[in-house]
Amino acid sequence: MRCLYRIFFLLLLGGMAACGPVIHLIDVDVKLPAQHSVHFESGNIAVFNALYDTTGLMGTVWNDSLLINKVAQGFRDRLAAELSLYPEEIPIYNHFCGQTPGGTLEDKEYIYSLSDQTGARFLILIDSLRHGDFEYVNTMLAPAGDGYRSIYVSKPWQMVFRFFDMDADKFTAHFSFNDTLFWNILARERDSTLVHRRINASLHETAEYLGSAMAKMTQPQWETQERALFSFSGSQWYKALDHAYMFEWEEAQTVWLALTQEIKNYRKIAYAAYNLAVASEMMGQIDLAKEWLELSRSYVDIPEIRHYLQMLDERKQQQRGILLQLRDD
Repeated sequence: MRCLYRIFFLLLLGGMAACGPVIHLIDVDVKLPAQHSVHFESGNIAVFNALYDTTGLMGTVWNDSLLINKVAQGFRDRLAAELSLYPEEIPIYNHFCGQTPGGTLEDKEYIYSLSDQTGARFLILIDSLRHGDFEYVNTMLAPAGDGYRSIYVSKPWQMVFRFFDMDADKFTAHFSFNDTLFWNILARERDSTLVHRRINASLHETAEYLGSAMAKMTQPQWETQERALFSFSGSQWYKALDHAYMFEWEEAQTVWLALTQEIKNYRKIAYAAYNLAVASEMMGQIDLAKEWLELSRSYVDIPEIRHYLQMLDERKQQQRGILLQLRDD
């Protein structure tokens, strides 16, 4: 767990300011499991874009070659960053699948042929990129005035990602993106040609962004959250906080533990125990953190305890999710 340097100081109540406690809110980064668990242990990763002969597909826009390549570039560049690779180490290939969208990608022999031709051992298959017609959602006068209007336009978008591991000889993951994109165009009049030209100019950038976002979903991510620490006046309380500011959680824990044993004020013991729960969580000891919260509540029912216990239960589930992702396959 990582901590940021932004610290806030708040007093609980004006009447309690003289005797404390003072609450210190600290930003911490918490590691969350990936939304789509994909393992890339095999190495020799490559991205494959499925292209089709659109003749006979009833005019549907399937896998526009420029857009799907932008999706692939966004996905490849983000994945390379996540895996500490150079983008060039993950090549991108186009392959042609006839007139049946997705059909050949269910055939293992076809997957084997892609691997044989390219040397890829882990294949990322981007398929069924489909986007529909533009639809005007709403048109209203813009706050800027001068005759400008805010023109809201939507466009459905879908695509499929498949992941095949040659060493495991199977598809290890499969997920899809199916959503509606929205644009807000500022124009003096609702000229569909002008609106479509502006949106089409941004489609390539949008496709690359979506590819990057999908790659991000395959890896654990960090989320910024807040944690609270409490203090009273006294050199030991200040010493423990100094250690916490330096992210020295073991040293801070030692001071707070001594306070629970030395002081006789049950209220201060409760807040020291709460701080020990935070230190334990920072060091990955979630079960111990919950024990400290229960001890704290046995002295004083601090309002933050109930919410913190719920948060720790969520963190426990997240830790299990990350461990399962590391152990899968």
